[in-house]
Amino acid sequence: MQTVTPARESLPTAVCDWCEERPNRPCPACNTGRPRAVRCVEGEDLPVTEAAARMRLPVGHAERLLEEEDDRRIVAQFRQSHVENAVLRQRLRERQRVDPTLTMSEVARRIGTSPSQPERWLGLRPTAPKTDSRGRTYPGRILKTISVENAGPPGACHGLRVTRHRGLRPVGQPACGTLEAGLCLR
Repeated sequence: MQTVTPARESLPTAVCDWCEERPNRPCPACNTGRPRAVRCVEGEDLPVTEAAARMRLPVGHAERLLEEEDDRRIVAQFRQSHVENAVLRQRLRERQRVDPTLTMSEVARRIGTSPSQPERWLGLRPTAPKTDSRGRTYPGRILKTISVENAGPPGACHGLRVTRHRGLRPVGQPACGTLEAGLCLR
């Protein structure tokens, strides 16, 4: 007669095996389970315990999925693809008061583009008129925003395009090189 030892039940955890082994990589199961947990709790007004039971997950795991969704929503509020160009125009004017040789032509030279392009990005000149495939022509427009790629990413002293080549750094960020009049000179 053989003795059979029952398998030791593992304690329910708030982290799945994938997340435990690869903490810095997205978990396919959690990415699938997160929307379901949110639908159960927010859409169907179920308590977290019932949502966890329906999903066959430990309560701690369901709570973690809901917390991750809350974090994702908070971060999404701060994500931007465009910024207002009025701030950049003002900073350019301030910089030009300190350095009168910083003209639009000089900015364009530093960026490596035509002198009219920074003026368009900063809303000082209308964009070129557009003609569609049917031959209709639309007038140029004055831009009120500039893409983050062209303005420079927040938090980086040497952002892209306009910010970097104008010698400006994002407000509140430390300068990384020579500092004159509160602006990074690289």
